[in-house]
Amino acid sequence: MNLRTAALTLLFVTGAAGAEAPAKVAADSYGLSKEQAVEVCKPRGEHEYLARLVCPDSEHATFERSGNFGERTPLPDDLSDDATNRLIEDMMGYKALQPGEADYHIVDGYEVACGETRIRVYLDMYHCDAPRPTRAPAGFSIIN
Repeated sequence: MNLRTAALTLLFVTGAAGAEAPAKVAADSYGLSKEQAVEVCKPRGEHEYLARLVCPDSEHATFERSGNFGERTPLPDDLSDDATNRLIEDMMGYKALQPGEADYHIVDGYEVACGETRIRVYLDMYHCDAPRPTRAPAGFSIIN
């Protein structure tokens, strides 16, 4: 295993220092939980999506990346090193998920601000096959 693969494996398996324990997911937590992260394509897709969010006062939201928050779905406890490496390679290649396949992508979090109100929005940048998202998290509207 080379240094790059080892670093990616560590990142993939442990997430960032800010990783959170899995939480119960509210029914309408689109974009507000790791499990219901907004699906976009690459960092550019994250920025384009966030730039389309509109605050309740009709002003554009501002945003700043907080970091990554670990995998969207917890990895199985019995995952072998080879299987972990394959998942990382697939993710880094933006491989499309098959129907029903678990989504182990690393999720990014952004602090999105409307005036003094700040909300963390979660994005999964490994969905280049997905259509451009047209939904906004609760409390926002979106320019389509």
